[in-house]
Amino acid sequence: MEAVYIHIPFCMKKCNYCDFYSLPVNTVGVLKEEYCAAVKKEIEMYAREFDKSNQVKSIYFGGGTPTVLPVGELTGILKRLYASFPVANDAEITVECNPGTVDLDYFRRLKDAGVNRISIGAQASQDSLLEKMGRIHRWRDTVRTISQARQAGLENINFDLIYGLPGQTIDQWKESLRDTLSLEVPHIAAYGLKLEPDTPWGRALELGKLEVPDQDISADMLEAAIDLLLGADYLHYEISNFAYSGFPSRHNIVYWKNHDYLGVGAAAASHTGHIRRTNVPSLTEYIGALKQGHFPVGEEEFLDQETEMAETIFLGLRLLSGIDRDEFRARFGVNLIDKYSVQVEKLCWKGLLELTPTRIRLSRKGLFLGNEVFLEFLP
Repeated sequence: MEAVYIHIPFCMKKCNYCDFYSLPVNTVGVLKEEYCAAVKKEIEMYAREFDKSNQVKSIYFGGGTPTVLPVGELTGILKRLYASFPVANDAEITVECNPGTVDLDYFRRLKDAGVNRISIGAQASQDSLLEKMGRIHRWRDTVRTISQARQAGLENINFDLIYGLPGQTIDQWKESLRDTLSLEVPHIAAYGLKLEPDTPWGRALELGKLEVPDQDISADMLEAAIDLLLGADYLHYEISNFAYSGFPSRHNIVYWKNHDYLGVGAAAASHTGHIRRTNVPSLTEYIGALKQGHFPVGEEEFLDQETEMAETIFLGLRLLSGIDRDEFRARFGVNLIDKYSVQVEKLCWKGLLELTPTRIRLSRKGLFLGNEVFLEFLP
């Protein structure tokens, strides 16, 4: 098992586009402390189930907003992980945070506990867009947050940015990118907005009360991000992710290579062996199951080889380097090109895939039509 994800389902305020399982922290009362205790117990229970010969190389606290917890609660969970699993000395340990929920002392205490990477939900540099999104912060808060992180000695910083927002122009998007570039963060994740039905914006879109940029404009926004960031010496290593040399997200690469990871917390997902599990998306059910000594699993699925191969392909093709054909054969005992000859020939003919002697990867054109490529490999 290479990576552990810990879900902290609390935030200051639910954003208009968010479909992750989370609750406003001021509504949960003492359940917040009970939840942290339950997470520690789940870690201990899984520690008894797993082979300890492999070191954990990445730990990621996501949410919600993990930093709405008191710092002692967050570092207490990390200490329990260290006590329960063999963690590599150079492990990447990431905490997501939102501007306005952290200060210099908080960052210093995270660093003292072993955290070495921060992911900041910046999203945009225009306060008007941040307000529409339901964010609690403004751009000046983002600038202050990165300054405090660096004062605390945390230099490995990711910025999340979103394009395709309602009312967002391509000029505003370029401005957000340029404002971010001025801060010289080593990693930038530039995500296209995807609205799910069970969100305020998703419901408004279905009712015709919300307009978002069309697909062509969103594609132009991604192209603008690629051009601007490559021109600023970032490596474009995944469809939506850019990094200085040496700073790609090690945790997310575990996902994109479809390797094993453990998910801890309400609604967290795991992929271990040939099993995919998803925990119950309910705070009370999650806590209740662990109080009774049960794993809080809501869904469980056995992944046969056909499914594993297909998922390895469409996840791996998100990486600009694509898929190593020899690694695929070593893992599955199958020649990727022979197995998927029809799909590969069709997608190469369309100019969406490229073959090299050792790899298969998206073409530049394929970057903008990734979903069309990925659907071809679904079992």
